[in-house]
Amino acid sequence: MERVLHVVSTIGINSGVMSFLMSYYRNINREAIQFDFLFWIDEDNNYAEEIRELGGEVYKIQKPGFSRAALNSLLLFFKQNNGCYKIMHLHEVYLNMIVCPVARKYGFIHIISHCHTTKYSDKWINSLRNRVLCIPLKRNVDEFYACSENAGEFFYGKEKLRNGKVQIINNAIDFQKFSFDIEKRKCIREKMKLDNKFVVGHIGRFNNQKNHEFLIDIFCEIYKKNNKAVLLLVGTGPLEEKIKEKVQKKLPKNIVFFLGQINNINEILQGIDVFILPSLFEGLGIVLIEAQVSGLKCIASDVVPKEAQITENINFLSLELSAEKWANTAISNTIESRYIERKEVSESGFDIYIEAEKLVNRYLNVI
Repeated sequence: MERVLHVVSTIGINSGVMSFLMSYYRNINREAIQFDFLFWIDEDNNYAEEIRELGGEVYKIQKPGFSRAALNSLLLFFKQNNGCYKIMHLHEVYLNMIVCPVARKYGFIHIISHCHTTKYSDKWINSLRNRVLCIPLKRNVDEFYACSENAGEFFYGKEKLRNGKVQIINNAIDFQKFSFDIEKRKCIREKMKLDNKFVVGHIGRFNNQKNHEFLIDIFCEIYKKNNKAVLLLVGTGPLEEKIKEKVQKKLPKNIVFFLGQINNINEILQGIDVFILPSLFEGLGIVLIEAQVSGLKCIASDVVPKEAQITENINFLSLELSAEKWANTAISNTIESRYIERKEVSESGFDIYIEAEKLVNRYLNVI
């Protein structure tokens, strides 16, 4: 059995990267490959217990940086684990110039970089810093992974993508978990008192990327046209209070529900009627895959990679269009059936059982 060290900022359940990794981890052949995690941001709700139950280890260090304390923390970990690993899977690619040389020194023979987005950061100063830190990325790693062609081109360049040097690792999901179930829909709508409601849904961290300001504008237009409409917002984040204030100013009480970070997203999707993702940028938008498998009509901004489309039940709209036009699309043309064939998901490359086996083979082929 080989152990792969995943370098991530956090193992919190609020992390999209960790959601992706745990989906694969639960479904890989763990007699052949085991996952361990190196991280530095503490979050109360995290995957540590599940990781250990699956046979993995978690290691917390100081955030890698150029200070003496940060470098000492990084060096101590690699010294203590010298020779324990051959493969490092780096998800915080901007840290390559700090982490990769140390990993090489202490036994890692194969380093993978994996980009999950199409921007260096949604904050200008961080974006500038990360752009500089990514300059040596191509020479510091051995293999290039990306969640979509857009993300691969952004971080690695058109030439590497065109020459097949970039491997697209799909954000695959468990079809059985998310596929439409009429009884689950009835149950969740009854539990949440959503009967006779037109339920609009969104899942995403409250930050600039997810564009909640525009989402609220869209929903206001939907509510004008259908006063049975409600909005479910799943997630947490730094802009949550700002969005709550906007909702209080523009909409009646008990119309928008802030659900926080929850563990039953698959059940919530069953109760929704239309899913909206007006993001300013996305690496892929895994929530769109989950929503489509749940049989939902989806409306997404046209900056979302087209690989996210696995059914005909999705519309891509420009962010230049008015909130009213987005609203009109959301309330029109309801889908005929919510049942999605597993074949559609498998052929699109988003069936986790198939994709997890492919990832294991990728690891085994380089050692």
